[in-house]
This record gives sequence, structure tokens and C-alpha cells, in this order.
Amino acid sequence: FFICTSYHYLRQATTRPTMPTSKSDYIVTASQSYISRSANILVAPNLHSKGKSVIQKNVTIHGEFGAAIHIGRYVYIDEDVEIVPSVIPTSSDPLLTTSSSSGSGGVGSKIIPQPPTENEKALPIIIGSHTKIGNNCKIHSIAIGSCVRIGSNCRIYPRSKIHDCCIIENDSVIPPDMVISPFSRVRGNPARIVGSLPECSGGEFVEDCVQEYTRFVRELGE
Repeated sequence: FFICTSYHYLRQATTRPTMPTSKSDYIVTASQSYISRSANILVAPNLHSKGKSVIQKNVTIHGEFGAAIHIGRYVYIDEDVEIVPSVIPTSSDPLLTTSSSSGSGGVGSKIIPQPPTENEKALPIIIGSHTKIGNNCKIHSIAIGSCVRIGSNCRIYPRSKIHDCCIIENDSVIPPDMVISPFSRVRGNPARIVGSLPECSGGEFVEDCVQEYTRFVRELGE
């Protein structure tokens, strides 16, 4: 009889999500997602959610960049998270002017969100199902897989990619263009892979997200 241990790792490495205070604090979408009324969804039509997700207060999602932002089912985005599309040049010509939001600076440099210029384009962002993002994170990644746990105070720099079934521990800083393979456990500044997760992690993460969503709705009195 085998017991998967990833749930224990998950509780150690990440912060428990914020629970709701009042139903009136949220907008409930047709797909049963709950969006805090104090969240800042810029150009909302560019946000595409499959439903049953939670977006907490003071979350900012930059849809004004013109790129689509796709969120799967049972995704939880905690307070004070900022999601910004990566910006890349449309040409390799070095004489063309580009903005500073593409993340060319090193790890630790501040990224100020700036929409693409006429010589740039914003890349879509995909966040897979059953994924949680902890509070006070800055997300500039092009893709975050399903069953991913991102702890609090993390910085995910532009053009990076996190595959399925990963744990990004609290306070981690993922450099530009870093690709994190499935079933990885990541920590540090700059981040590095410090371990692996068992293959049963996906099932546990799915169950955890469904239970958290159910508890969230129940505490709202639905």
C-alpha cells in the first residue's frame, strides 16, 4: 500500500489560500468563478476562464496588452497578485525601439508593466487547471501548467514556462526564459530545481483544488 507524500510537501512549501469574508465582495460569473470586486481586470474580454476559479482582492490582470490570458478550471489566485504578459520584439532589428517590460534585466530588477510598442507584441498567457498562485506574486510567465502550486511572494519573470505538477516554494524568483520540467520542486533566488514530486502528485493536487473551491463556496453561504 503506497501513500503519496506530495500533499505534505505542498502544505510545507506554500501558503494556505485566503478564505472569503462576504458573498457581496465577489462577482459570480456564469461559469461559477468568483472574482473579487476589488480585483483589477484590465480589458476583461481578454481574460478567458473555464470556470470554478477564484480571483481574490487586489489582483491585477493586464488584458490591456492585447494578448489573451487563459485560465483553466479550479484555479485559485490569491491577494495582491499581478499577471502581466511577456512582451517581445516583432523584429530582430536592433535599431527598433522596444519597451523595458520584456524582462531583459537580470533577476531582481524591477519590471514595470508597459504595453507593447508598435515594434513589439504581447504573448498569450496560459494557466492550467487545478493551479494555485499564492499572495503577492508577480507573474510574467508565458505558461503555467496544470496542478502547479506557486507559493507567496514569488517572482516569475518573462518568457519562463512551468510545466505540469510543480511546486514553486515561497519567495522563489524564476529567471527570464527558464523552463521548469514536470514534477519539479523549485526554490531560491534565482530559482533552481531542488527535488522531484511523485507521479501521484497530479491526482492529489486536483482533489485539493476541488476541495478548496467547495469550501470557499460553502463559507460564502452558497
